[in-house]
Amino acid sequence: MYQTLWNSINKQVKNSHAAATFLAVSLISWTTIGLLTGFLICMIGGMSFVTKVTVVLCSGGYTGLIFGFFGGILYLYRAEPHHSTDSVSSQVSTISKISLNAKTAAR
Repeated sequence: MYQTLWNSINKQVKNSHAAATFLAVSLISWTTIGLLTGFLICMIGGMSFVTKVTVVLCSGGYTGLIFGFFGGILYLYRAEPHHSTDSVSSQVSTISKISLNAKTAAR
């Protein structure tokens, strides 16, 4: 589901806004699925009104948060290319050389 959603959003939205749009659409769609599931559970079970409202809101909220938001973040983390470790190690060695030269020049 995440792959299909990501591909369709990439075709219609600029690259700079794709991740934010993906998370918003994922959150909304999973929340809707959770709300519909909560309504289905309430129609099957005989509960009081307050319990029905609690079931609907909790099922929608937690489903949207866990699967929509956190699931979307984890998908983006796995799908997006990361910086190579070579560039990071070269930056660290450059910084340490600069600080070493600054200490030596200060003496």
